[in-house]
Amino acid sequence: MRKTVIASHLHDEAVRRLHELQIDVFDFEPNPSLDDTIAHHADLSFLYHDGRLYIAREMQSYRDCFLSLGIDVCVIPEPLGKVYPDDVKLNAVPLGRFFLCNEKTVSPFVLADMKRRGKIILSVPQGYTGCSVVPVTDESLITDDASIFAACRAHGLDVLQVGKGSVRLPGFPYGFIGGASGRISDKRIVFHGNLALHQDYEKMARFLEKYAMTAVSLHDGDLIDVGGILSFYK
Repeated sequence: MRKTVIASHLHDEAVRRLHELQIDVFDFEPNPSLDDTIAHHADLSFLYHDGRLYIAREMQSYRDCFLSLGIDVCVIPEPLGKVYPDDVKLNAVPLGRFFLCNEKTVSPFVLADMKRRGKIILSVPQGYTGCSVVPVTDESLITDDASIFAACRAHGLDVLQVGKGSVRLPGFPYGFIGGASGRISDKRIVFHGNLALHQDYEKMARFLEKYAMTAVSLHDGDLIDVGGILSFYK
């Protein structure tokens, strides 16, 4: 299968850059159950882990498209909604042996499935978990959320906390670092915007260098939270 990411409302230059990297972009229509400002965010309607894609039931018309790519698809039974916490049922992060999520807001279907698959549930107060995390390796991550930082550090993960405010999200005061990024391989993370414009760029550059991870800026403007760039690389 050719490398593919799920993402929508990307900058034209970002799409061109992904194509240069031999990556296809699977665009999708906005989820009608979500608020219009974030209805196109992939990290609210889709969650991928180890060959299995969980999708919101409002988006199940895409099921056959993903099956044709050789991906196991699970449609979650719980409906999404416009108001938190009904919009974050798929906003979580599988990370190595852990599943980072807010147990109170994530889909019970997904939570049960992750437990069956042997994941350690690392519950955090932040419901927008996926938006707030950049997975680096299976034991390390970057986050702009203090509660995620504390919880992950307590479980022995290597975590870099960065400040808020350098990521834009139209309609909101600011966006989230996870929503402006996506890990596309074991050695590469893409950012929707110029990572050098982030207030904590130097800290992030050193952290990524420690793990021999390359950051790819997909366009030269500000970092923009587009709901993540969801990769099928694992």
